[in-house]
Amino acid sequence: MLKKIALGLLVTASLSYGSATIFKGTSQAITIDSEPEGAKVYVDGQLRGITPLSINMKKSLSTHTFRVVKEGYSPVTRTLEKSYDPVAILNIVWDLSTTDMLTGAAFEYSPNNYMVQLEKKK
Repeated sequence: MLKKIALGLLVTASLSYGSATIFKGTSQAITIDSEPEGAKVYVDGQLRGITPLSINMKKSLSTHTFRVVKEGYSPVTRTLEKSYDPVAILNIVWDLSTTDMLTGAAFEYSPNNYMVQLEKKK
């Protein structure tokens, strides 16, 4: 009897939420490093820290960019790349992946590690 109740709760939870939302969440850790280290990292124009840096980014449909800046070096700007998370395919059966699409969990940052080579200004 307890197994049937647990199974019923699991099925209800699965039907209520997106697969990628449940299994991987709506945010993801991104690591940004630079050579040389100690550069400031701006994400969407806001200072987020100094390299090496690991930040938790909310998944979304929006495009995000980061800029790595260090005095005496040319700044580097890159776009955080995304790809479709295959786990979201599981949710097509339940709600056509609308939950995962709305929460941004249908996508993942890929790669989630960035290494930026800074060049000295001339």
